[in-house]
Amino acid sequence: MQTTCLAIVAGSGDLPMKIVEYCKKHHLDFRIIHFEGVELNWLDDLPVLTAKYEKPNSLFASLKEMGCNQVVFAGAMKRPKLNPLKFDAKFLKIASKLLPALKSGDDTTLKIIAKIFEKEGLEILAANQILKNLFVPEGNLTNLKPSNNDLSDIMRGFEILDCISKIDIGQACIVGQGLCLGIETIQGSDELIKFASTNKHKYLYDENGGRGVFIKSPKIDQDTRIDVPSIGVETIKTIADAGFSGLAIKADSVQMIDKDDCIDLANHLGVFISSVSTNIKNG
Repeated sequence: MQTTCLAIVAGSGDLPMKIVEYCKKHHLDFRIIHFEGVELNWLDDLPVLTAKYEKPNSLFASLKEMGCNQVVFAGAMKRPKLNPLKFDAKFLKIASKLLPALKSGDDTTLKIIAKIFEKEGLEILAANQILKNLFVPEGNLTNLKPSNNDLSDIMRGFEILDCISKIDIGQACIVGQGLCLGIETIQGSDELIKFASTNKHKYLYDENGGRGVFIKSPKIDQDTRIDVPSIGVETIKTIADAGFSGLAIKADSVQMIDKDDCIDLANHLGVFISSVSTNIKNG
């Protein structure tokens, strides 16, 4: 019988740490893949495999030697700055497909990376296959509920996300009083929120209108095994600090890390969290 060893491709945020805690609690064998350049300050006394993007041959050889046959991608990772002079033979074989993909959207790139890992005999697990109840069912999670103005902005936000997802741009936007104050691109959600906060006073004229809503949803046909939109306590704090009304996520499609802490913080800071279907109506 083949034993299971889980490789955890660790990015930033709390999700990879949660998976490590789960593995330790359930006595599961695991290895953490730490790519050079990714800042992780919690790796002490853990089984870590340091990897270089340009050296996939060494990475996969080590995983095979360690008996890893499953892999989970957890946490946010920035696009690497690759040095062609360091490419190994395996990277050169995949370069013709991977390098053009890096000039496309994240989903296109990650789907190719997934195929590379699968070709090496690794089964890809989604984080929610390991940690249960990461996805949020439909409903309002907080004491504060979105107003009719907020609901209009949420519907508008989902329309925008449907459009930009078709060309693989981003998973989030901010809408206030029907105006798109910003969309998520390569900079990530936190930078989007800060940008929109800085500029919202120029465009939101109706004092009785909505203050702006952060909306997040996966892209159309996104590979949710390796890239799932996520929300955590830092996102909640950033939204509140920016003065927006709250956030809306697509029901059963967005991960919420430390859900209870997120809800408690949102209640304390006076912002709403709504998990909604895309066919919501005012009222």
